[in-house]
Amino acid sequence: MALLDTTRSLLKEVTRSGLSLRKLAMECDGEIEYDWLKRFASGDIKDPSVNRVQALHDCLVSRKSVA
Repeated sequence: MALLDTTRSLLKEVTRSGLSLRKLAMECDGEIEYDWLKRFASGDIKDPSVNRVQALHDCLVSRKSVA
């Protein structure tokens, strides 16, 4: 599975668990802005930057490993 697809899947998983996008953005230590995350989650960004997707992916994986 590609990084983008994996990241979208992880994001859906954490939001289904009740975590808000605003709280997730705060947990990503400033690497991901809330506005970008909101647009990414809604599918409004058709070709997101690999750097931001990687940062979000790393944050989601780190969060999952702590839980």
